[in-house]
Amino acid sequence: GRLTMMAAIAPLRHVCGLPRTLLARAPKLSGAAGVGGTHALAIGQARRLDDIVKLELLEKETPAAIKKIWEMYHAEAAQSWGRTLPSDEHQLLRERLAESPMFIAPVRRDKGYFVLAMQYKESSMCFTFLEEFKKSPETATPWIFATLYDDLIESKAMGLFRADFIPHLLSKDEAKGVLDGLLHIYTTDKYDRA
Repeated sequence: GRLTMMAAIAPLRHVCGLPRTLLARAPKLSGAAGVGGTHALAIGQARRLDDIVKLELLEKETPAAIKKIWEMYHAEAAQSWGRTLPSDEHQLLRERLAESPMFIAPVRRDKGYFVLAMQYKESSMCFTFLEEFKKSPETATPWIFATLYDDLIESKAMGLFRADFIPHLLSKDEAKGVLDGLLHIYTTDKYDRA
């Protein structure tokens, strides 16, 4: 139940670091984002799953319980989004991201749109404002940083997908729309290599 979920999710201290090749700076965020922690973007390498959850506790759960824990936690998190993926979908997503590591995502806001550019490297995706990216990919502000985790592929036949976003740039619904769109394009028959 909720107590198990709270025990399995470690306090958040920072968001996955951003690959230096993608971005040179990131604004700091503060405020409660999880169980007793704060949430801020930090430059560096992507966080390991056991920096986010108590992996030894999560591994004791069934795949259905893990899905519920992961998705309930991220439904309540103010600056994060998460989803579980069956192992075949997780693998397909990784293969297609490696094959097509750039993605352009339109975001509807009010009566218009703006566009985010995504770059994929290893297990991480960084979304930035397209106009900033075109001027200088190295210094473009990150709007969303997402990571694929394969720690549970062998034992539970599932992967975890997590994204952190900057709430003063994107609402949770906007971030969810971008990530759902990416999954729809990359994991269905809508995919067409770039």
